[in-house]
Amino acid sequence: MTATPRSRRLRTLAAALVTTAALSLTACQTGTADATGVVDSTQPPAPGTESTEKQSPATGTDSDTSGASNDSGDSKDSGNSVNSGSSGKEATQVADRKTAKKTTSCTAKGTKVTVTDAPRPINHLLIKATNTSDTTCHLYYAPYLRFDQAQSAVPFIEESKPQAVVTLEPGESGYAGVLTSTPDGSHPYDATSLTLYYAARSGQGSTGAPSHPALPFDSVRIDSSNAVTYWQTSAADALMW
Repeated sequence: MTATPRSRRLRTLAAALVTTAALSLTACQTGTADATGVVDSTQPPAPGTESTEKQSPATGTDSDTSGASNDSGDSKDSGNSVNSGSSGKEATQVADRKTAKKTTSCTAKGTKVTVTDAPRPINHLLIKATNTSDTTCHLYYAPYLRFDQAQSAVPFIEESKPQAVVTLEPGESGYAGVLTSTPDGSHPYDATSLTLYYAARSGQGSTGAPSHPALPFDSVRIDSSNAVTYWQTSAADALMW
């Protein structure tokens, strides 16, 4: 059968369409992963690439770890500085305690007591207590005095109370004034002895052994007005009452 011109044109057109379709299919497959291992550049990065990018912060992590180590070292140095400061402070406190003066209450064991007649005011005695020890001592409140075998101690003159306790360094002296009698006093008698007790720091009773100072005369006139001042730092202050 002889082909006509019309049939030849149809076959030519069909062949052209088949060729075009084949070329289009080939173009679509270009760049995709196929059996030969060719990768399509239009696809997202492969997991291996992502893994590589995620590893870069690890360097930063190492750097941070190194920084943390430095911080730890700084903290340790700071701790050492604090510990050193605390140790230095404690050492200073210990040294201060060691160098602090030892003090005690004045008692007959380390105190010499003398009693003299005061020319003014009249009817007054002056008691002088001198620290003969090598330790600082305190004269608390006022001396407890007993003339002869009196049942009670001589009353204190409250107006004479000083603002601070009298403290005696070795060799220093404290004073107290004694009013022995007045024209208005009652129940007079002549005392021949005196016992002096040292007040305790608490103010309750006495402390240590008492002193037995000699009186300036064979006897001293005592009556109901008899009183004694608190310990003073000077004789003048002791004789003001």
